[in-house]
Amino acid sequence: MDARQRRSQERLHAAVLRLAAERPVADLSVTAVATEAGVHRSTFYEHATSPADLLRAALVAELDLLRAGLLSDDTADVPRAVREVTVDVLRHVQRHAVIYRRGLGAGSGSGSLHAMLSEHFRGTSRRLLELARLRVDVTVPAVPDEVVADLAVRFIADGTVGVIEGWLDGGLSLDQLLEAYAALLPAWWPSHMVEAPAG
Repeated sequence: MDARQRRSQERLHAAVLRLAAERPVADLSVTAVATEAGVHRSTFYEHATSPADLLRAALVAELDLLRAGLLSDDTADVPRAVREVTVDVLRHVQRHAVIYRRGLGAGSGSGSLHAMLSEHFRGTSRRLLELARLRVDVTVPAVPDEVVADLAVRFIADGTVGVIEGWLDGGLSLDQLLEAYAALLPAWWPSHMVEAPAG
């Protein structure tokens, strides 16, 4: 992507995030987003097929930046890094709380953010498994370990999205959420990686 395309993408991402905070993404038109970004409709279509796709891309871009350091080869203290990234992801969700409430709620339809957010968590966990920084200690007779690990990652990812949805619906603080989340994780998942630091 050249510098002009990157600038257009940044403007489109900022525009769709602003507009989606004001009204459901399903109510946004390509023209409205392009106008808000100060670009032509044809430029919009170089980056996305719909406002909902552009919104997911804008959120994924932020999430990918948050986990980039965690997945670098020089991360020494993995539990600390995972906790920091988890807190950063939750702060990202807080910043875009209106968007996530709509996108994770019942009836979000084509504007649903559940699959996007779940895939982010799955991708991070799979990469940690590949780098041998995470291990799922579960054995199921007659089921290959790698299949069990993949199912475990999916289970945790979708459960995490559910916890976030509940957090957005309730009145827990970030620290309370982290405590509840660590307590809810199954014994076979390394909960020390997400526990809030003491003090």
